[in-house]
Amino acid sequence: MKILRVVFIVSIMLLCRQSVFSAEFEANQPFLLTSSGQSADVLMVKVLAQKNNLQFTYDKIATLDTLSGMATLIIVSGGSTKGLGAAKIDKDEEIARVQTLIHAARKANIKIITMHLGGKARRGKLSDEFNKPAAENADCLIVVKAGDDDQFFSSIAREKNIPIFLIDKIMDAGNVLMEIFKAE
Repeated sequence: MKILRVVFIVSIMLLCRQSVFSAEFEANQPFLLTSSGQSADVLMVKVLAQKNNLQFTYDKIATLDTLSGMATLIIVSGGSTKGLGAAKIDKDEEIARVQTLIHAARKANIKIITMHLGGKARRGKLSDEFNKPAAENADCLIVVKAGDDDQFFSSIAREKNIPIFLIDKIMDAGNVLMEIFKAE
Protein backbone atom coordinates (compact mmCIF):
# COMPACT_ATOMS: atom_id res chain seq x y z
CA MET A 1 0.00 0.00 0.00
CA LYS A 2 2.84 2.41 0.83
CA ILE A 3 4.45 1.73 -2.54
CA LEU A 4 1.23 2.60 -4.37
CA ARG A 5 0.89 5.80 -2.35
CA VAL A 6 4.47 6.83 -3.19
CA VAL A 7 3.95 6.06 -6.89
CA PHE A 8 0.72 8.09 -6.85
CA ILE A 9 2.37 11.07 -5.13
CA VAL A 10 5.36 11.03 -7.50
CA SER A 11 3.00 10.84 -10.50
CA ILE A 12 1.05 13.87 -9.26
CA MET A 13 4.28 15.79 -8.66
CA LEU A 14 5.49 15.09 -12.19
CA LEU A 15 2.17 16.16 -13.69
CA CYS A 16 2.21 19.37 -11.65
CA ARG A 17 5.81 20.08 -12.62
CA GLN A 18 4.96 19.73 -16.30
CA SER A 19 1.89 21.93 -16.05
CA VAL A 20 3.77 24.63 -14.14
CA PHE A 21 6.34 24.94 -16.89
CA SER A 22 4.13 24.54 -19.94
CA ALA A 23 2.40 27.79 -20.56
CA GLU A 24 0.57 29.52 -23.32
CA PHE A 25 2.65 31.99 -25.25
CA GLU A 26 2.00 33.73 -28.54
CA ALA A 27 4.31 35.53 -30.90
CA ASN A 28 4.08 36.99 -34.38
CA GLN A 29 5.83 36.33 -37.63
CA PRO A 30 8.15 37.05 -39.31
CA PHE A 31 10.93 36.05 -36.98
CA LEU A 32 14.68 36.26 -37.08
CA LEU A 33 16.37 32.94 -36.37
CA THR A 34 19.95 33.10 -35.10
CA SER A 35 22.43 31.23 -32.96
CA SER A 36 24.01 32.03 -29.64
CA GLY A 37 27.18 29.98 -29.50
CA GLN A 38 27.21 28.86 -33.15
CA SER A 39 26.09 25.27 -32.58
CA ALA A 40 24.53 23.41 -35.51
CA ASP A 41 21.27 23.16 -33.53
CA VAL A 42 20.06 26.37 -35.19
CA LEU A 43 19.98 24.50 -38.52
CA MET A 44 17.51 21.99 -37.10
CA VAL A 45 15.18 24.84 -36.16
CA LYS A 46 15.60 26.29 -39.65
CA VAL A 47 14.48 22.98 -41.17
CA LEU A 48 11.49 22.73 -38.80
CA ALA A 49 10.45 26.30 -39.62
CA GLN A 50 10.73 25.66 -43.36
CA LYS A 51 8.79 22.40 -43.05
CA ASN A 52 5.98 24.27 -41.26
CA ASN A 53 5.99 27.17 -43.75
CA LEU A 54 6.77 29.77 -41.11
CA GLN A 55 7.88 33.25 -42.18
CA PHE A 56 11.43 33.88 -41.03
CA THR A 57 14.92 35.05 -41.87
CA TYR A 58 17.84 32.84 -40.92
CA ASP A 59 21.22 34.39 -40.14
CA LYS A 60 23.58 32.56 -37.82
CA ILE A 61 25.55 35.76 -37.22
CA ALA A 62 22.62 38.18 -37.36
CA THR A 63 23.21 41.87 -36.72
CA LEU A 64 20.96 44.79 -35.89
CA ASP A 65 20.24 45.30 -39.61
CA THR A 66 18.89 41.75 -39.84
CA LEU A 67 16.57 42.35 -36.87
CA SER A 68 14.86 45.27 -38.62
CA GLY A 69 11.28 44.46 -39.60
CA MET A 70 11.04 41.35 -37.44
CA ALA A 71 8.25 40.68 -34.94
CA THR A 72 10.11 37.99 -32.99
CA LEU A 73 13.71 36.97 -32.34
CA ILE A 74 14.48 33.27 -31.91
CA ILE A 75 17.85 32.50 -30.37
CA VAL A 76 19.07 28.89 -30.48
CA SER A 77 21.63 28.60 -27.70
CA GLY A 78 24.51 26.19 -27.29
CA GLY A 79 28.24 26.66 -27.70
CA SER A 80 30.38 24.96 -30.31
CA THR A 81 34.10 25.64 -30.66
CA LYS A 82 33.92 24.25 -34.20
CA GLY A 83 30.97 26.53 -35.05
CA LEU A 84 32.65 29.58 -33.54
CA GLY A 85 35.78 28.83 -35.56
CA ALA A 86 33.82 28.35 -38.79
CA ALA A 87 32.02 31.67 -38.21
CA LYS A 88 35.40 33.31 -37.51
CA ILE A 89 34.11 34.76 -34.25
CA ASP A 90 35.43 34.24 -30.74
CA LYS A 91 33.35 33.54 -27.64
CA ASP A 92 33.39 37.13 -26.37
CA GLU A 93 32.45 38.59 -29.76
CA GLU A 94 29.57 36.11 -30.02
CA ILE A 95 28.29 36.99 -26.55
CA ALA A 96 28.49 40.70 -27.39
CA ARG A 97 26.68 40.14 -30.72
CA VAL A 98 23.80 38.31 -29.03
CA GLN A 99 23.58 40.83 -26.18
CA THR A 100 23.32 43.62 -28.76
CA LEU A 101 20.47 41.77 -30.50
CA ILE A 102 18.69 41.16 -27.18
CA HIS A 103 19.03 44.82 -26.18
CA ALA A 104 17.72 46.00 -29.55
CA ALA A 105 14.81 43.52 -29.46
CA ARG A 106 13.84 44.73 -25.98
CA LYS A 107 14.01 48.35 -27.08
CA ALA A 108 11.84 47.63 -30.15
CA ASN A 109 9.35 45.51 -28.15
CA ILE A 110 10.25 42.39 -30.15
CA LYS A 111 9.51 39.12 -28.36
CA ILE A 112 12.45 36.80 -27.71
CA ILE A 113 12.22 33.01 -27.77
CA THR A 114 15.25 31.04 -26.64
CA MET A 115 15.53 27.44 -27.75
CA HIS A 116 17.93 24.85 -26.35
CA LEU A 117 17.72 21.66 -28.38
CA GLY A 118 21.20 20.20 -27.95
CA GLY A 119 20.44 18.24 -24.79
CA LYS A 120 23.36 17.34 -22.56
CA ALA A 121 25.79 17.74 -25.46
CA ARG A 122 25.16 21.51 -25.48
CA ARG A 123 25.59 21.99 -21.77
CA GLY A 124 28.80 22.62 -19.86
CA LYS A 125 31.06 25.59 -19.29
CA LEU A 126 31.27 26.91 -22.87
CA SER A 127 27.61 26.33 -23.76
CA ASP A 128 26.24 27.69 -20.51
CA GLU A 129 28.05 30.99 -21.14
CA PHE A 130 25.64 31.32 -24.08
CA ASN A 131 22.66 29.51 -22.54
CA LYS A 132 22.39 31.62 -19.40
CA PRO A 133 22.06 35.12 -20.91
CA ALA A 134 19.87 33.85 -23.75
CA ALA A 135 17.53 32.11 -21.28
CA GLU A 136 17.47 34.94 -18.75
CA ASN A 137 16.43 37.45 -21.41
CA ALA A 138 13.80 35.30 -23.10
CA ASP A 139 10.06 35.86 -23.13
CA CYS A 140 9.64 32.12 -23.72
CA LEU A 141 11.88 29.04 -23.52
CA ILE A 142 11.70 25.85 -25.57
CA VAL A 143 14.01 23.21 -24.13
CA VAL A 144 14.65 19.52 -24.81
CA LYS A 145 14.22 17.84 -21.42
CA ALA A 146 17.62 16.11 -21.61
CA GLY A 147 19.24 19.56 -21.55
CA ASP A 148 17.42 20.45 -18.34
CA ASP A 149 18.23 17.40 -16.19
CA ASP A 150 19.81 19.70 -13.60
CA GLN A 151 16.91 22.19 -13.78
CA PHE A 152 19.19 24.86 -15.28
CA PHE A 153 16.51 26.25 -17.62
CA SER A 154 13.56 25.44 -15.36
CA SER A 155 15.16 27.38 -12.51
CA ILE A 156 15.66 30.42 -14.72
CA ALA A 157 12.05 30.11 -15.92
CA ARG A 158 10.76 29.96 -12.36
CA GLU A 159 12.93 32.82 -11.13
CA LYS A 160 12.14 35.13 -14.06
CA ASN A 161 8.53 33.94 -14.57
CA ILE A 162 9.25 32.86 -18.15
CA PRO A 163 6.95 30.35 -19.86
CA ILE A 164 8.86 27.17 -20.70
CA PHE A 165 7.99 24.34 -23.03
CA LEU A 166 9.89 21.19 -22.05
CA ILE A 167 9.87 18.81 -24.99
CA ASP A 168 10.96 15.20 -25.35
CA LYS A 169 12.72 15.43 -28.70
CA ILE A 170 13.84 18.03 -31.21
CA MET A 171 11.03 17.26 -33.66
CA ASP A 172 8.53 18.38 -30.98
CA ALA A 173 9.92 21.90 -31.33
CA GLY A 174 8.15 22.25 -34.67
CA ASN A 175 4.78 21.63 -33.00
CA VAL A 176 5.55 24.18 -30.29
CA LEU A 177 6.53 26.78 -32.90
CA MET A 178 3.28 26.13 -34.76
CA GLU A 179 1.36 26.64 -31.53
CA ILE A 180 3.26 29.81 -30.60
CA PHE A 181 2.83 31.35 -34.04
CA LYS A 182 -0.74 30.02 -34.39
CA ALA A 183 0.22 28.69 -37.80
CA GLU A 184 -1.85 26.13 -39.69
